[in-house]
Amino acid sequence: MAMAKEAAVPAVLSAMAEGKTLKEAVKALDVGVSHGTVRRWVDERPEWVEGYQRAKKLMAAALAEEAIQVARETTNHSSAADRLLIDTLKWAAAKANPAEYGERQTVEHQGAQTLQVKVVEEEAPKLTPETARRIGAEVSSMLVAQVVTPALPAGE
Repeated sequence: MAMAKEAAVPAVLSAMAEGKTLKEAVKALDVGVSHGTVRRWVDERPEWVEGYQRAKKLMAAALAEEAIQVARETTNHSSAADRLLIDTLKWAAAKANPAEYGERQTVEHQGAQTLQVKVVEEEAPKLTPETARRIGAEVSSMLVAQVVTPALPAGE
């Protein structure tokens, strides 16, 4: 007989907080429905969604602690298998709580931040009519030189 939804969800979330995956918790508690059904139940109520998110964070901490325990108990004979287990536990912890166990750490700054922009307008220097004609002639000759002298293809 299937466990009642109202009893099953909190029990599963509690087991997850102790380090079990949702699927492991559903199987261990013999809920009587699939883990997919329990996942859908959780999605039905905002308080269960919040509970699930808290349970995942606690599960991540439990998985990280388990990785440390495995590392401390490893021997020369078990090191290869233990390394795989530790890597898997670290990966699962990072997925369950990326803010705490993920590779990319972010720093959040709280408080007021002020940005001040100061615009300074400077007057352009005034050109004498003679200087303006000279600059205009130089620009004209550069433009003519570009039009008259076509660019050669590279290597020629």
